[in-house]
Amino acid sequence: MVGKVECYSREEVTAACDSMRPGHLTVVQVTPPPYNVRITPRKNGYYVTVIGKSGRQFRGFLLQARDADGRRVGRFDDVQDAGRIISCSFKGGAVQHRDSSDKEQVTALWVPANFTGPVKFRATVVESYFSIWMDVESETLNLTN
Repeated sequence: MVGKVECYSREEVTAACDSMRPGHLTVVQVTPPPYNVRITPRKNGYYVTVIGKSGRQFRGFLLQARDADGRRVGRFDDVQDAGRIISCSFKGGAVQHRDSSDKEQVTALWVPANFTGPVKFRATVVESYFSIWMDVESETLNLTN
């Protein structure tokens, strides 16, 4: 599938919040992604890391937490310098790249913010202008009170 919208190398990608599709002409890769989304528990939340396998680099990303019905949940409170927190339906609803420089990994702090139930972290990863992977997912995290 090929679609045309705007390009977002340094601007907020809020127009892509729902579809998580980058704003440039491209064909989504159908091969297994060379990227992972990892979750590390912290005292008051979780570190969520988008990382290339075997040191593979990427230039852009969009990361969200979604419940079983596909709704954005929780909020991102902090992110490394290579990323920035944006509003997707609410402040902290997603994290995206700060610029198009090469990155091997980016880690953000996510907090449930009263959410309970199953959640997956889903990313779109842009390796180059013409090479993207969508629906790069973490394992399911089951949150209880």
